[in-house]
Amino acid sequence: MAFFLEKAEDSRYLRLTFEGSVTIKELVQNQTALKMSLSESDGYKKALVDMRKAPSALSGIDIHQFVSTHKKELPPGFLIAVIVEPDNWAAAIFAENIAQNRGIYMRVFRDEMHALAWLGISDEEQHTPAL
Repeated sequence: MAFFLEKAEDSRYLRLTFEGSVTIKELVQNQTALKMSLSESDGYKKALVDMRKAPSALSGIDIHQFVSTHKKELPPGFLIAVIVEPDNWAAAIFAENIAQNRGIYMRVFRDEMHALAWLGISDEEQHTPAL
């Protein structure tokens, strides 16, 4: 599995892109990398997580335990938009429900445009070069 973390300076959000099969151990490691990046990023409060190229074979228990940790591992009010392929939609909705039940601001989407809109990031911001 490959994991890429980028800072979108102009829109003040982090973009996480996964490629290849994902295990719970790798998700926990990547959550740690995200947490470190947030501590160095001067108040970023949003993340776009692109899982479209990362088929998941996580169990329901793994999904439940991982999503449940977000409340204590990420800053209060942190927004997480996750983009998934239709094949992973049921697991993604399960994860979203767990998040909502715990007061975690996470939503799942099938396309990037809607995910960015939910994060409050307009299309113009995506194409405006940083000065």
